[in-house]
Amino acid sequence: MQTVRRKVFEPRSRPITATHTVAGSPRREEAEDFIRSVFARRYNARTASLAPNLALLEQDDRIIAAAGWRGASTDKLFLERYLDTPIEVAMAQLAGQNVVRERIVEVGNLAADKPGGSIHVILTLGRHLHRLGFEWVVFTATQELIGILTKLGLPMLALAKADPARLGDDAAAWGTYYDTQPIVVAGRIQLGLDRMSRQA
Repeated sequence: MQTVRRKVFEPRSRPITATHTVAGSPRREEAEDFIRSVFARRYNARTASLAPNLALLEQDDRIIAAAGWRGASTDKLFLERYLDTPIEVAMAQLAGQNVVRERIVEVGNLAADKPGGSIHVILTLGRHLHRLGFEWVVFTATQELIGILTKLGLPMLALAKADPARLGDDAAAWGTYYDTQPIVVAGRIQLGLDRMSRQA
């Protein structure tokens, strides 16, 4: 499958480009290696499971950040292991409205090699996922990421604590990741994009 590469935006100095990779894409292995390297360095984690879709952000021909996503309509989400009910049920209970599973996308494998990289990924992915027709994004967020999103004024629904006990023996592969006290959160993509555009 052909890899799609395009310019996302231009800061004052150097442009940042985004590349979408799937299984079989020329740069898929490079994307996976970057994510695993960041998680190993930061959490001493051995990341085995990666999302079917990965996005790379690059500056000066160097990868600065990456993240993955999967639609909830095609498979059970990784973060549903932390929940007692399907994701759409948990979200509907907090949102006070019906949530359609096909409009939910899970973002994960968020890895950044420089300060601010996570924000670039969030904004770029948000725009892309909105174009694909997704209404809700769900992800497991560290306290650091929660702090960033809160400063940006992005409203989130806190669904559950990401309890490593739910993973059984698989939890050991995540190193010190769970020391960050991650939680499962959800948010409306369009609302988040509107908030971020007003701050731009």
